[in-house]
Amino acid sequence: METAKAKELYSNKILDVYVALIREKYPEIEIENLMDEAGIRNYSKRADNSRGLSREQINRFHERLCMLTDNIRIDREAGRYAVNPECLGKIRSLVMPFAGVRWACRMIKKYAGSLTGNGHYTTRYTGKNKIKVEVTPNEGIKDEPFQCEIRQGCFQGLADVFLHNELIVHHPECMFKGGRVCRYELTWRNSAFSVLAVLSWLAGAAAMVMLIKLWTVPVVANPKDLCLICPALLALGLGWAAQRVKSKAFARSLNGIHTARERMLSQIEINAENSRVLVDIGQVLGIEDPSVCTFDRAAKIVGKKLRYDRLMIMIANDEKTVLSYYGGYGFSEVENLYVANYSISLGGGEAPGEMFYESYTQNKTMLVNDMAWLKRKFPQSEEFVDRIRPRSFFISPIEVDGEPIGIMIAANTMTLRKLDKNDTYLVMGVTQHIAGIYRQQKYEKQHNECKRQIVQLQKMEALGVLAGGIAHDFNNILSPILGYTDLCLSMCPEDDKMLKFLGRVKSATVRAQDLVAQILAFSRQGEKEYIRCHPGPIIKESLKLLRGSVPKNIKIETLVRTDLAPVMADPTQIHQLVMNLCTNAYHAMEEKGGLLTVRMDEIQVDESPLEETRQILPGSYIHLQVVDTGHGMSRAVMDNIFEPYFTTKTIGRGTGMGLPIIKGIIARLKGYIFVDSTEGKGSCFDVYLPQADDNSHL
Repeated sequence: METAKAKELYSNKILDVYVALIREKYPEIEIENLMDEAGIRNYSKRADNSRGLSREQINRFHERLCMLTDNIRIDREAGRYAVNPECLGKIRSLVMPFAGVRWACRMIKKYAGSLTGNGHYTTRYTGKNKIKVEVTPNEGIKDEPFQCEIRQGCFQGLADVFLHNELIVHHPECMFKGGRVCRYELTWRNSAFSVLAVLSWLAGAAAMVMLIKLWTVPVVANPKDLCLICPALLALGLGWAAQRVKSKAFARSLNGIHTARERMLSQIEINAENSRVLVDIGQVLGIEDPSVCTFDRAAKIVGKKLRYDRLMIMIANDEKTVLSYYGGYGFSEVENLYVANYSISLGGGEAPGEMFYESYTQNKTMLVNDMAWLKRKFPQSEEFVDRIRPRSFFISPIEVDGEPIGIMIAANTMTLRKLDKNDTYLVMGVTQHIAGIYRQQKYEKQHNECKRQIVQLQKMEALGVLAGGIAHDFNNILSPILGYTDLCLSMCPEDDKMLKFLGRVKSATVRAQDLVAQILAFSRQGEKEYIRCHPGPIIKESLKLLRGSVPKNIKIETLVRTDLAPVMADPTQIHQLVMNLCTNAYHAMEEKGGLLTVRMDEIQVDESPLEETRQILPGSYIHLQVVDTGHGMSRAVMDNIFEPYFTTKTIGRGTGMGLPIIKGIIARLKGYIFVDSTEGKGSCFDVYLPQADDNSHL
C-alpha cells in the first residue's frame, strides 16, 4: 500500500522542463488543455522543488503528450532540453563548462534526480575520464520507463555542453530490459579548449583576488607589486587562446557539416537522376511490343538513357550451357563483329579465369575500375579487355524468378569517371527491366503455343464433326443401295446378264461403306482408350500451363482436391476440357479483369434431380465448376453456345467449335455439362463426370 508521500513523487520542476520544451518546439499544443487532461490543476512555474505531482498525473501527462506530439522519444528530448540554460539556470550553465566533466556529472546526477524523483543515485569513477552512474528505485516505489529516458536525455545533454571533449554516453544495463538497475557510463577526452578554459578560469580568479588586494591595500612604489597584474594578463592570454581553439574547432565542425551537406545533396541529385533514368527506361520498354522488342532493341534503348559508353547483354540458352551475345550499344563496327560472336561456355566444369562466367554462375555483381587487377584475376578475359579497352565496367546478373538468365555489362571506354555504388544500384535497376522483357517474351511464347494447340485441336475437332456428319448421311444413302442390290441379285436368274453389273454396284457400295467407316473413325480421332485417371492433378497441371497466358489483371483461384475418386477418361481430353472452359472464362474478363475460380469436389446425386433443369442420373460424380466474373451471357446466347460454329467472339478469336467439342467429350464420358450466366456479372459452367468403380468401362 503506497503512502501519501510515495504517491507524490515528482516535483513541479519536471513540468517546467516539459512546458519550456513544448513552447519552443511544439507551440501548437495548448498547455492548459494538456494539464486539464492530465488532472493537473492551476499549474504555474514555481521556483521551489516541492513534490506535488503524483505518478498517475505524470503518467497521464506523458501519455497525452506522446499522442499530441507523435514522438515516442519526447522524454529523452525533454531530458536533453533540461540541460538548457533556461531550465538549468544561467549561473550553473556558465560555470559548468569550466568546472569540468566530473563536477558536471555530479551536478546533472542530482538535477536528474530532482526531475524523476524516486531513485537512489550512485556515482563511481571507473578510470581516467570514465564515470559510471547507477540508479536504483526506492523500495516500494515503481519506476517508469520514461524516467529512464529523461535520465539518458540529461546525460546526453552534457555532450552538447562539452562538445570539444567528445563526451560519449552508454546505457549498457536497464531495469526495463531485464537489468537490476539502470546503469549509465560516460567517457570523454580532454581537449585543448577544455584545458585552456579551466586555466583561464583559475587565472581570472587569481586576478580578481589581486585586484581586490590592490583596491583595499594602498599601493606602495615597489616594483614587486607590479607582478600582481600578471594573473590578469595570464587570464587574458589563456582566455584568448581558449577562444582561438574554440573558434578553430567550430570552424572545423562547420566545414565538416558543409562537406557532409554537399555530399548529401550530391547523392540526392544522383539518386534523383538515377530514378528518372529508370522511370524513363521503364516507360519506353513498357510501350514496346514484347513480341518484337528483342534484347538488342532493349540494349539500344537502355544505352541511350544511361551514361556509359558501351552496353552489352548476354543471355544463356535454354540448356544453360552457353552464354551468348544478344544485344549491345555503343560498339564500333570492328568491336561489334567481335562481340556478336562472343560466347562463354557454361558446361564442362568451372572456368575460374572468366569474369562473365563467375558473375553468371555465382549470381554476383562485379564492379571493376582497375584493368591491371582484372587481367591478373581473370586471365581468360584479357582478350575481351584488350579488344574493348574499357577504363571501368560493371557486370550485373539478369534474374527471372530468382534464377539468372544472363548478364548485362556496362562499360566506360572514354569517360575517366570511376564507377561507384550509385552505378551498382542503377545497373541493377536496369537489369530488372531487362528481366521483365524476358519474362514477357517467355509468357507470350507460352501463350502463343497454347493458342496454337487449342486452335489446332479445334480445327481437327471441327473437321471431324463435319466429316462425321457427312459420313453418317452418306452411310444412310449407301444402306438402301446395298440392300436393293442384294435383293436384285437374289431375284435374277444365274444366267442373267444383269448379275455382272449388279455385282459391280455391290462391290462399289461395299468400298464406299469402308470409306465411310474410315471417315467415322477419323471424326472420332480414332477409338479412344479410356483409363482410370485422377482428374485433380491433370486440372492443376492445366491451370499451371494456363497462368502464363492469363493477363495480370485476372486472378486465378484454385479449389481443387487431389484426393478424389478416379474417372474413366482420356487424360488428354480432361486437359482439353479444362483449357477450353478456362480460356473462354478469361477471354470474358480481358477488358476489365476479374476473378477466375476453378473448383472440384465429389457429389452424390440421389433419385431427385439437383435442379428442375438439370436431369442427372443418380450416382457418384466428380463435380468441376469454372466461374468467371466477366461480362456474362444473355439467355439467347446460352441457348446456342453448344451449337457448332456459334461464337460471340470477334473474327480470329474463336471458331465456334470449342464448346460443342467439349460437350461431345463429356457426352462420350457419360457426363453432363450445364451453364448459368447473368449479363454483367459473369458465367458458371458445371461439369459432372461419373466416378469410376472397379468394373467401370466405356
